Amino acid sequence: MTPLKTGTQLSFDLLAGALTGRDAARATGTLHVLGNPGGIVHLHDGGITCIESAGAPGTDALLLRTGRLSESEWTSALTTGTLGTLGETELHVVTMMATHDAAFSIVAGDVEECSFTPQVLDAPVTMTAAIDPVDLLQETSRRITSLQALEHPLCPHRERLAAARAATVRDLGPVRGEIVAHATGRRTTRDIAFAAGRSVYPVTVEACRMVADGLLTVVPGTSAVVRGPQPAIPLRPRRPPPPSPVPGPPADDDGDDVPLPRSLRHQLLPKLFKQPERKKP
Repeated sequence: MTPLKTGTQLSFDLLAGALTGRDAARATGTLHVLGNPGGIVHLHDGGITCIESAGAPGTDALLLRTGRLSESEWTSALTTGTLGTLGETELHVVTMMATHDAAFSIVAGDVEECSFTPQVLDAPVTMTAAIDPVDLLQETSRRITSLQALEHPLCPHRERLAAARAATVRDLGPVRGEIVAHATGRRTTRDIAFAAGRSVYPVTVEACRMVADGLLTVVPGTSAVVRGPQPAIPLRPRRPPPPSPVPGPPADDDGDDVPLPRSLRHQLLPKLFKQPERKKP
């Protein structure tokens, strides 16, 4: 089993650099994240009000597929602002969950480029209180690091899963039962999350544990390729660069290929992919 490729570090660096850079600071507009799956970050006065990505179910999917709202109620909420039985607090919480999940999904994929525009795009729903970019980056870093610490980490967009013969849906809990039911051999954990109407991150984590427990198998040829481990550095809040030059990255670091200031990479951005050493047979 191979873990997430270290290219995810580059994806994180690019997104973090864009969210904490000069263009996005205290700005209102849209950050376009190009890549697979990519996404759109809605900003208001520098705060994140919503993130949309094809790689993670949005607020509507989480509410509709769980039966919390009907399609007619959701349509009414969008057109008239009437939430029905859904309160503003609950809507904010679900939207925040979808936003954090979208950020995780974007970073776990491939980010090619980030570009900011002052144009404000319509979003289906936004949070009543914006999220600070550094707070979102810290949570995204935590999720990626936690995923990497599992025995069999999976990329939500790459490995396809199939149910093992020993896995019986009725003998599992509701979450594991849904994952097994949707693990047809043609779906990734991202696909399973959409099919089940659940967030990608918890589905991916649970699927990793199910692989370790022998309940799921990875379809051969769909695993990610890892180039090598990188040290982990905790994310710190943004601060001005020091007056003295910052030393360059070590020889085995690919930092010179990343279009970000070295001061930003060494002060703000974590190295997420410190892999545990494997014992030699």
